[in-house]
Amino acid sequence: MIVEYQAGHGILHRAHPFTNLTLVGSVAVLAFVLPAPGGPLVLGAALVTLAIAAGLVRILLPAAVVVAPFWGFLLLIHGLLGGEPLRALTFGGRIGTMVLGFLMLLVTIHPARLVDALVARRVPFAFAYLLSATLQAVPRLRDRGRQILEAQRCRGLRVRGSLFRRIGAIVPLTVPLVLGALAEVDDRAMALESRGGGRAVRRTPLDPPVDTMADRSARWVMAVGTLVAVLLQVLK
Repeated sequence: MIVEYQAGHGILHRAHPFTNLTLVGSVAVLAFVLPAPGGPLVLGAALVTLAIAAGLVRILLPAAVVVAPFWGFLLLIHGLLGGEPLRALTFGGRIGTMVLGFLMLLVTIHPARLVDALVARRVPFAFAYLLSATLQAVPRLRDRGRQILEAQRCRGLRVRGSLFRRIGAIVPLTVPLVLGALAEVDDRAMALESRGGGRAVRRTPLDPPVDTMADRSARWVMAVGTLVAVLLQVLK
């Protein structure tokens, strides 16, 4: 189950990419700064509420699938064997909050829109392109893997059956995937170089995201609130 960008018109889709980045960064810090175990759990509940309000209900199931093994392991080790259920809730709340925040970031920020936002702020194009390529890596590998699987099945490869047959199908599937990924990296590097990606010149994005007053205010509120929470924890 792979999560990628999903078009939408919710509040997080309309927000500036930097606002979503600030939100995820604040969540990652607050998950460890807020008093445990209530702080991470309340923060996670607030994220779930925000996801529902923003029309991102579809990511709750993938988030639960990712977090469930960690919760089970933590409850077994710290709850049943260690006799510390509060510690299990603390760690589980932190993991769940960060996973949900990261998935919300993936489904609401289009890589091209993020590149335009970074270039508009005079961030080097090579760095912006690298960040965009990183966000697109998993979906592109999934699509390429599906194409390779279908092509190998047409050639008579059997990927179902006994354990030995499944193990034998790994090489015919992974080798083309790895070689294709390396060839794509080389092609992307040549394309980036031919477009002057390595030159230290200022670029003008064609349609940069609009950074409204509401976005800037929200980022300042999240940044200041996170800083205050960190200072209170340090001075405690």
